[in-house]
Amino acid sequence: MDLSVNYNKATSKTEAYELAKAQITPEYVDKFNVKAEIEYNEAAHSMKATGKGFTLDLQFEEDRCDVSLKLSLILKPLKKKILGTIEKKLEKNV
Repeated sequence: MDLSVNYNKATSKTEAYELAKAQITPEYVDKFNVKAEIEYNEAAHSMKATGKGFTLDLQFEEDRCDVSLKLSLILKPLKKKILGTIEKKLEKNV
């Protein structure tokens, strides 16, 4: 796990998952000129985005979202910036 973000709006993992699912869509990812396949797992309350050089996992717990980000060697220098952007998006919407 690279990051853990407490919920500001949601009161449960189900609510947080649904809020995030509404925000994290293929259209949203396209804004960053990144091709990614997004998998939603309703039963596990998790999301996984996979693209060229990265894998992002979001696991929704009762009071927080745990984020794991794996990057290729070329993208590793951007990890801190990417995690910061993800953290802000989650804090604002979940």
